Amino acid sequence: MSRMLRFICGLTLVMIVVGHDDQIYDVDEHVPLFVDNLVPFNNPQESYRYHTLKFCKPDPLHHKSQTLGEVLQGSEKVYSGYDLRFRHQVKPARELCKVSLNKEDIDAFRYAIDNQYHFTWYYDEIPIKGLIGDMDHNDNMYLYTEHDFQFQYNADRVIDARVFIDNAHRVKLPPDATKLEVTFTYTATWTDTDVSFRDRAANNAGELYQEEIEIQWFSIVNSFVLVVLLTGFLAFIVLRILKKDYQRYTALDEEEDQDETGWKLLHADVFRFPVYKSVFASIIGTGLQLLLIFFIMLSLSVLGAFYAHGRGTMYAAIIVVYSLTAVCAGFASASFYKKIEGTNWVRNVLITVTIFALPAFVIWAALNTVAIVYSSTLALPFGTIIALFALYFLVTFPLTLAGAIAGKNFGSPMDAPCRTKLAPREIPSAPWYRSSIVQVMVAGFLPFSAIYVELYYVFISLWGHQLFTPYGILYLVFVILLMVTACITVSLTYLQLSMENHNWWWTSLMSGGATAFFIYAYCFYFLYSESRMSGFFQVSYYFGYMLLICYALFLMLGSVGFYCSFIFVKQIYRSIKCD
Repeated sequence: MSRMLRFICGLTLVMIVVGHDDQIYDVDEHVPLFVDNLVPFNNPQESYRYHTLKFCKPDPLHHKSQTLGEVLQGSEKVYSGYDLRFRHQVKPARELCKVSLNKEDIDAFRYAIDNQYHFTWYYDEIPIKGLIGDMDHNDNMYLYTEHDFQFQYNADRVIDARVFIDNAHRVKLPPDATKLEVTFTYTATWTDTDVSFRDRAANNAGELYQEEIEIQWFSIVNSFVLVVLLTGFLAFIVLRILKKDYQRYTALDEEEDQDETGWKLLHADVFRFPVYKSVFASIIGTGLQLLLIFFIMLSLSVLGAFYAHGRGTMYAAIIVVYSLTAVCAGFASASFYKKIEGTNWVRNVLITVTIFALPAFVIWAALNTVAIVYSSTLALPFGTIIALFALYFLVTFPLTLAGAIAGKNFGSPMDAPCRTKLAPREIPSAPWYRSSIVQVMVAGFLPFSAIYVELYYVFISLWGHQLFTPYGILYLVFVILLMVTACITVSLTYLQLSMENHNWWWTSLMSGGATAFFIYAYCFYFLYSESRMSGFFQVSYYFGYMLLICYALFLMLGSVGFYCSFIFVKQIYRSIKCD
């Protein structure tokens, strides 16, 4: 297993390194500026092609070859007409082109300015962002026509690239105008710097988020103290109660005429296998696979493997890691299916390989259709779709099948400390506050409260313009989430068994994954209170992909909660005398 993990991480690192440009330039060498897309400020995922608006357009257009990560990110880089040479000053302003705008073009620019559209350019893989225009207090709209490039270099490398706007060079866009002539110009200034290529902001964006670090560490300390107190309290209570139970059951064993009570009474039913064995085993296998993916991606992020502004590279890495870890899902699912004496192996494999991939495909297909209708760059091209399907059917499915075969042949049978009777024991009625629904709600709320503060920073990174670079903090939060989930699920499983309810299998899984429901509920709060997202396109992407993320968290945390409860139940029943 360790060899396979090293192989997966190594392959992912190779893919990341190959996708980076490490350019060295000569003086006056042409460095291309790529124009990418246009995005409204309040809707970061609503990206459109740069030449949707009538900017200077080379004839013919030449597209830069894209990596899988760039395509997934919705990037569509096009060579621009800017002649920006390494360390070559451009002063005075140089004309780029003249554009004649008609009524439709003017209205399009006015709409974009009103919605604060900003452009994204790339110079030596350094992202350059800026607004296309502005609006004064009288609602007059202006289009920026001159861009002042400020570059920094160190020896033969580009270190920084920025663009500035001079309000003296802008054109008013009257609402009743039917024709307008616009001249676009630019300047370029190069200055020397001591910053090395490795430390440039485009490669290490940690400085972009420093103002929030102290707040996040403070929240982590609070959450960690909460976790220590909670786990310590629960461990003390459970262990103390268990000690009393052991003493009482030992005394009962010496008095043969006494009736059994509490969780010991369930020794003949507690290991009764759950219903829907194939689905249950598939959830366990897929959940453990997703847990492995989370650890691999967070570890690579902490090690600095990902390009700070290349979020698409991370998307591509997730897809590759998911495909390669499919063998783990197949093995875990089949080996557990063998423990619970499942017999329909074909169904088990098919459910395992589709229980996450099929909902992901349905959500993606719906959202990709929305992107096509809106002519967004987020719509995946046909070639990329074929490549992803090939990856799934030629890599993911065969690896899942191989893992399932290994799990079936080498998985160990159930080592239950107690025999299970044929007839199930009747479950006594319980008050409403001890019902399974209440248990699941409590199990989801406590882990959610431990990560609530950090969720805000994760959300503004996913659905905003800020970069989340302190991955070490995120790693600690993830570990805290797992610890709280394990402790609370084990404690609630014990309470359920104490009430003589032996249907703990599905309940422990639902309890572990219940945090995902609270996170999805938080999505509504974040949308209406913390963000300015609007429109069908952005909102559908937001709720669609958050549903997929929460579903993945449900599978992962549900598996963690069940496995911890499973180990706990086996341990306590192994410690008592069962007939």
